[in-house]
Amino acid sequence: MPVSSDPPLFAVAIKTGAKTESVIRTSGKFSVNWLNYSDRKVITLLSGENKSSDKLGSLDLAYFQVFDTPVLSRAQAYVICEVESQQKTGDHQLIIAGLCGAMANLDFDENWKFVDYKPILYRGSAFRNPYTRPGGK
Repeated sequence: MPVSSDPPLFAVAIKTGAKTESVIRTSGKFSVNWLNYSDRKVITLLSGENKSSDKLGSLDLAYFQVFDTPVLSRAQAYVICEVESQQKTGDHQLIIAGLCGAMANLDFDENWKFVDYKPILYRGSAFRNPYTRPGGK
């Protein structure tokens, strides 16, 4: 989530001891990738336990590097962040980071239109599709 616009800061909460938390602590950088709802299986793969030193490569997910930070090729938008501080909050680490770079596809022009892009808004214990309404609309 964004936490400041001047300077631009972003915050994420990562489970303490998770592979991702260790990678962020070691590298001091991370990316946040916005994926389409149709990519929910990718999120399931990424959120699973994986001991590989190359999690993305071991899952056969296409990615590229931006500022020496992996970004998923299928991301509709992303931000690249550099860690400024980290604080234990319960069973998670709250990480505050400065923005180094960002990209968004045209569906994000000035405002998130959500015409073509249907974001995964919450992973939780199960995916919920906010794009369907009772009665199939």
